Amino acid sequence: MGNFKSAQVGVTTSESQRTYAAEDRFEIEMPTRVLLLNEANEWLAMIAEAEGVDSPLIFKAVLSKNTEALAISTEWCIAVRDSKPTQLLLLHEMAHLLCVNKNHGTEFRTELIRLVRRYISFPHAVALYNSFVSNSLSAQMG
Repeated sequence: MGNFKSAQVGVTTSESQRTYAAEDRFEIEMPTRVLLLNEANEWLAMIAEAEGVDSPLIFKAVLSKNTEALAISTEWCIAVRDSKPTQLLLLHEMAHLLCVNKNHGTEFRTELIRLVRRYISFPHAVALYNSFVSNSLSAQMG
């Protein structure tokens, strides 16, 4: 999941790259649904309501070839390159919005696993957790 490649405070590039690689492997082994933008907005609105936060706006944007999506916390929105994002991609960006630390560290991975468990399935969450651990990345199942 080639995501935003800015300088990440407190997380090495290799940790971000290992996080992306683990997510990519997980998505191959246990694909998540592909949603149209209107479906994606409805799905994340339901999740936001359940999480007690405002619903982020999801919109298609011109992004660099290395960036599939970008969570913009100051505007509470998610820009996507493709008009058919996967559930994993959307939850990845939602985790960025929900986390205090905006990097790909342990807090982020634990939050992503929690979201996957709650809004996709427990087996998907276990597989994602195992993918992180097999890439020597810390995370908690919660």
